[in-house]
Amino acid sequence: MDKLEKLTRDYAAVLEKVKERRAAWQQKAKPFLIQYLNEITARFPLKWKTGANEMMQGLEAVYLLFDHEPSGIVEQSPFSVVQKMKIGGFLSFSQTRNGQIVVWISFPFIDGMTEEKPRNETIETLEPEELEPEALNRFIGKFLEEMIQWEDDARDEIGFIRHRD
Repeated sequence: MDKLEKLTRDYAAVLEKVKERRAAWQQKAKPFLIQYLNEITARFPLKWKTGANEMMQGLEAVYLLFDHEPSGIVEQSPFSVVQKMKIGGFLSFSQTRNGQIVVWISFPFIDGMTEEKPRNETIETLEPEELEPEALNRFIGKFLEEMIQWEDDARDEIGFIRHRD
């Protein structure tokens, strides 16, 4: 019985921690992320913006997103000319089911050029109170380094869709 008593107390404590994390997200983390990322986009004028995905309360996200833009690749046929768009990458701060925050990157891709979904990479999982300017600067720096490498690295060639007869 002692083991069951301890486990029930532990479970109740975990449920309370989830409530605390969700409250911290709404009251502090989300507003801080939006403000800080907006300051970054204003200070460093690139084709990027801050946004929030609030469709699922308790699984919200705040992100830094590069705008879609022409890739410079044009598909030509006797009947049409189609400009292929580069779908910009983004840095996301996403709530998990337990209220923690996962920081992850979605890499850019050229629309209509590959059959694969965009590559995603998790950077870190944090408690809401761990979001501080130094941590955000580190995540934004990592994001920019990855975007530079994606744009500059010819070894990561895009794969072309093969039309099957």
